[in-house]
Amino acid sequence: MVDSKAVVIRDTRGLVKMVVDASTGKILGVHIFAENAADIIHEAVLAVKYRMTIDHIIETVHVFPTMTRVDQASSDVFPEGPGPA
Repeated sequence: MVDSKAVVIRDTRGLVKMVVDASTGKILGVHIFAENAADIIHEAVLAVKYRMTIDHIIETVHVFPTMTRVDQASSDVFPEGPGPA
């Protein structure tokens, strides 16, 4: 999936990898490989620190278009989680 903002700035290189517990949907870790990774990792840090689930990220309203929306976009590939946390 390519982020709209990345297309606008003409730099679609990068990767977001989310490690999620399949039974609970809890986000265990996030890896971001991109030139601006330090600018967009903050939401992922909070998700891990506060033991959030993939559903929390999916349900969060993200301003559009921004590079930080890649966290939500990468979450969208997961099937619906185990339910409310």
